[in-house]
Amino acid sequence: MALGNSRTGKQVSKVATVPKVSGPLSDAKIMALRPATSGQIEYRDSMVPGLRVRVGTTGIKTFVLRKRIAGKNRNLTLGRFGERLTIAEARKKARQILSDVELKADPAAAVPKPQRRVVHAHTLNAMWPDYRQAKAHLRTVGEVERIFKQHILPEFGDRAADGITRSEITRFIDRIAKRTPVMARNVLSQFSAFYSWAMPRLDRLPGNPCRDAGRPPKPKARERVLTDAEIGALWHVLDGEGHPFGPAIKLLLLTGQRRNEVFEAERSEFDLEKRLWTIPAARAKNGVAHFVPLSNPAFALVKGLLEHDRGDKLIPARGNWEAGPSGFSKAMTRLRAGLEERVGEPVPHWTLHDLRRTMATGLQRLGVRLEVTEAALNHLSGARSGIVGVYQRHNYFDEKGAALKLWAAEVARLARAAKAKSKRPR
Repeated sequence: MALGNSRTGKQVSKVATVPKVSGPLSDAKIMALRPATSGQIEYRDSMVPGLRVRVGTTGIKTFVLRKRIAGKNRNLTLGRFGERLTIAEARKKARQILSDVELKADPAAAVPKPQRRVVHAHTLNAMWPDYRQAKAHLRTVGEVERIFKQHILPEFGDRAADGITRSEITRFIDRIAKRTPVMARNVLSQFSAFYSWAMPRLDRLPGNPCRDAGRPPKPKARERVLTDAEIGALWHVLDGEGHPFGPAIKLLLLTGQRRNEVFEAERSEFDLEKRLWTIPAARAKNGVAHFVPLSNPAFALVKGLLEHDRGDKLIPARGNWEAGPSGFSKAMTRLRAGLEERVGEPVPHWTLHDLRRTMATGLQRLGVRLEVTEAALNHLSGARSGIVGVYQRHNYFDEKGAALKLWAAEVARLARAAKAKSKRPR
C-alpha cells in the first residue's frame, strides 16, 4: 500500500468524486465501471467510510481509503482491484486500517509503509522467452504464443510461477468458459503444458497447479449440416459478398478444407498447370501434407484470386498484403442474415467449419466411399487411422479428384435450383 496526499489543488483537479453507485459496491459493479474520459474518477463505497474505487483513463481500478490523520487528509492506496483484491478484501483491509488509526498513539504508524516491489526471477513474464524457445520446433508454436499473449500473460505475467494456486487458475478458466468453453479448455491445456516444462526449474513448486484445477466439460460435438436449399442459397449470397470472403468461402465449400488452410494459403501452394493445391505439412492441422485436386469451379476461383501480384498470400488482408484477412465475425453476421433473407425463413446457427461437415455428408449421400471422403478432407481417423493407416499408403489422389468434381457439380445443381426457386412468384 502507498501513502499519498491529495490536498494540493493540482491533484484535486485531476480526481473527480462522483455520487455513490446504487447500493453497496460489488465486484460485478466495479467490473462494469467504464474508464474515465480524462483524469480519474472515484466511486464511494456505502459500507466503509472513506473507501473508494478510483478509475483512470486506462480502465485500471484501484481501491483507496481517504482518512484524516493528524489533521491532514491522507489517501491510502490499498491495491488494484482483481482476483487477489476483491471488494470484500478491500473492506476488510480498510476496516483494519481505520481501527489501527483509532487505537495507535501515532496514527501515521497505522499506515503500512510502501514496500519496494521485488521482481521475481521466476515470474511468467521472465520465464516466457525460454518456454517459447523450447516450443519453437512445434508446428503449433503460433497457437501457443497466441494463447499466452492473449490470455495467460495479461492475467499472470507478473506473478511468480510457483505462487499461482489451483483455485486462482480455476477461477481464471471459469471466466473464459463463460464466453468460450472450447477456448477455456485450450488455455488450461497450454497452461498445464507450461507447468510440466517449468516444474524441473522451480524448486518450490510441489506440483502442477493446473492438474487438479477445474476443467470445463467437453462441448458436445456439433452436428450442423446445411440443407440442400441452404447450400444453393448460400452460393448466391456469396456472389454478393465480394472479395475476400465471397470467393474464399466458396473455395472452402467446394474443397472442404479447414478455414485457416484456405484463408492462410500461400500463392506458391497452387499449380495452375496441374490444377493442384498442395497444403504443406507445416500448415495442415494433422501435420500431413495434403494434395487437393481442383475442380473446374475451384480452379476458376483460385485463378481469379491469383490475379493480384502483391504479397505471398492467396487471400491477403486489405492494406496488409503479407497477412490473411480479418473481420470474420462481421462477415459471418452479414452472411447469416443474407442466407435467412434468401431462404425466406429463420436459419439455424451455422459456422464456417459446418461447411466442411456439409461437404463430407454430401459426398456420402452421393455414394463416395468413406475412405475417399476422409482422404479428401485430410482427416486421419476411421478408415485411415491406427494400424490400417500404417500399412495402407494409397493416397486416393484420383479418387479425391473424382469426388471433388462430383461435389462441385452438386453445388452447382443446388445453386441453379435456388435461383429458379427465387424467381417463382410467392
